[in-house]
Amino acid sequence: MKYNHAFALAFSIESNHPEGNDIFGVHFTNAVLKRIIDLNENAEWDEAVGAPFDTFEIEEEEDGGS
Repeated sequence: MKYNHAFALAFSIESNHPEGNDIFGVHFTNAVLKRIIDLNENAEWDEAVGAPFDTFEIEEEEDGGS
């Protein structure tokens, strides 16, 4: 039996717009990559992501014997 677990990873982005309308894909990419590097360098993954917020069982495919 296998399970799929969903985790959340928080990160932040500084911008010049009060609602973040000046944030685009490249900003998300850079912020997430920076967060990953920081977590790796400081060994803080367990603290940062915590327990999964959702889990479900993966249905294993039956071998049809073809």
